[in-house]
Amino acid sequence: MAIDFGKKRVGVAITDPLCTISQPLLTIRPKSVTDLIQRLKCIVLENDVGLIIVGNPISMKGEPTEMSREIERFIKRLKRHFDIRIELWDERYLSRYAVSKLKGTGLSVRKKDVIDRVAASIMLDEYLQAKRA
Repeated sequence: MAIDFGKKRVGVAITDPLCTISQPLLTIRPKSVTDLIQRLKCIVLENDVGLIIVGNPISMKGEPTEMSREIERFIKRLKRHFDIRIELWDERYLSRYAVSKLKGTGLSVRKKDVIDRVAASIMLDEYLQAKRA
């Protein structure tokens, strides 16, 4: 499972059981981090998730950003609730890439909810391809 974490919206994508292709699942607008974790627990259980990838928006120079530090705090909380591996994944340019990919399909790029879950799916695809290589 991949998570594109944001302050307002969280995009989620999952992969098939053979880990061959990812698919955008949903965008969550959590009321709190506790709410988000509860919703993620349901997704993990329903989809038999064994790994969570969380996007890390590091700077173009490869340095942590303020959001990177917030994501690190989020991951610490996740680890208290999940007994599965959780990894950070470089997500530089990911939202822009998701927008360009959506433009190519004719889907609306004005719907940020769609962009978030597509970005999570792209991130998961990148991870799966890197692990195959």
